[in-house]
Amino acid sequence: MTPGLETDGTVTAVGSRRLKARPRPAPWLWWLIGITAVASAVIISRRPDAFTNAQFYAEDGTRWFSDAYNMGPWQALFVSYAGHFLLQPRLVALVATPFGIANAPLIYNLFGLGFQVAPILFFMSGRCRPLLPSLWYRGVLSAVYLLMPSTEVNVNIASAQWHLVILATLVLLAPPSPRWWWRAFDVATVALCALTGACVFVLAPIGLLWWWLRRWRWSAVLTAILVAGIAAQVYAMTLAPRTACGLGASLHELILIICDRIVLAGLFAEEGHTHVFVTGLPHATLIAAGICLLSLPVVVFAALRAPWELRVFGLAGLGIAAAGLAVPLVSATGDQWEIILGGRAGERYFLMAQVAWVVTVLWAAGQLPRPWLRGAGWVVTAAAFASGLVAAWQYPAFVNYDWPQEAHTIASAAPGTHLSLPINPGPPWTVIVTAK
Repeated sequence: MTPGLETDGTVTAVGSRRLKARPRPAPWLWWLIGITAVASAVIISRRPDAFTNAQFYAEDGTRWFSDAYNMGPWQALFVSYAGHFLLQPRLVALVATPFGIANAPLIYNLFGLGFQVAPILFFMSGRCRPLLPSLWYRGVLSAVYLLMPSTEVNVNIASAQWHLVILATLVLLAPPSPRWWWRAFDVATVALCALTGACVFVLAPIGLLWWWLRRWRWSAVLTAILVAGIAAQVYAMTLAPRTACGLGASLHELILIICDRIVLAGLFAEEGHTHVFVTGLPHATLIAAGICLLSLPVVVFAALRAPWELRVFGLAGLGIAAAGLAVPLVSATGDQWEIILGGRAGERYFLMAQVAWVVTVLWAAGQLPRPWLRGAGWVVTAAAFASGLVAAWQYPAFVNYDWPQEAHTIASAAPGTHLSLPINPGPPWTVIVTAK
C-alpha cells in the first residue's frame, strides 16, 4: 500500500499535516449530465426561439399563467379545467411565480424541456437495465422517442403531460428498487400523472395488468395510486365538464388516421400530413387500408412473441391514441376527426403510439432469421426514419408577440385594469388578467 494512503481512498497524516482527498463525482453523475446535455441540445436545436425568445403557448398563458396570476398560484393548484385536474402545469405555474412575469415563459419552457428529457434519463438508468440489458439498444430506442417530431408537445407545459405518461409507463414496467429515493420517485411520478389529465384512465388498467403478470407488491401500490387518481378525475368532471364537440367518426376516417397519423408518421418521423401521407390521394382509403394490412402482421407477431414489456408499452400507446380519438378536443368547432385527419392537430394523442410502433418494427426486424435480413430491416427502418428528420428538422419559430413588452404592460397597468394579450398559436389564444 502506498504510504499515507488508506484502503478507503483517504489520505492519512503526512508529516504534521492531515489532508483529505477531494471527493470525485460518481460515474453515474457524469453519465446523467452527458445524456441530459445531448438530449437537451437536440431538442433546443429544433426550435431555439423557445429559449432565446420564450413565449407562452396555448394553455400555458391562457390557463396556467392567467389562473395563477388572477387567483394566486396556490388557489389555482386544484382548479379543474376541461373536466380534469391538471396538477403538473399548475405546479409549474406555482414554481415560476417568484421569477417574475417577464421570465414566466422561459421558466415554463425549461420545465417543459425537463419533462421531455425525463423519460430518456429514466430509461437509460440502471432501473431499466432489467427491461433491456443492452445499453446500446436502450440508446437507440431513446433516440426514437427523442427524435419523434411534434411541435405540439415540444418544450411547453400545455402538452408536457404526454411526456409524463410515457415516463409513468416506464416506471410501472421497471422492476421495483429497494432504495427509498427510487420509491419516492416512483410514487411522485405516478401520483403526478394520476392528477394530470385523463391518461390515468388508461394507465390504471395497464398497472393492474402488469401487477397480474408480475405479482410485484410495488406494482399493486402504484396501481392503487392510479385508481385513486381515477376517483379524483371523475370528481373533476363534475366541477368543469369537458366541452362537447362533434366527433364525425367513421370507419373511413379511422383507417386514414391510423395510416397517416401513426403508421406513416411514426415510421417516417413526421408530423401529420407533411411529407408521407395518403389522405387526399385518389383511392386514399383503399391505399390506407392496404398499408394497415401490411403493418398488421408485425403487430400480431409482436403481440404474440415480443417481450411483455414491449407488448404492454404498445398497449398503453394504443390506449392513449384510442382515448384521444374517443374524446378528442382539438378545436372548439367542427368535427374533431375531420380536423385531426386534415392536418397536425391532436399530435399529442399519437406520440406514444408512434414511438411504440417504430420500436415494434425494430424489434420485429431483429427477429428475422438471417443476419443480413436483420441488418437490412434495421437499415431500411433507419433510412425511412431519417428521411423525415432530414426533410424537416427545425420547427417553425413562434410568432413574436414580444412577451417582455406584454409583461411590462401587465406590471405597469393600474390595479383593476382588465388586459387581453395575444399569445401563440394565435387568436383566439390570449392571456387575460386583471392587473394588480
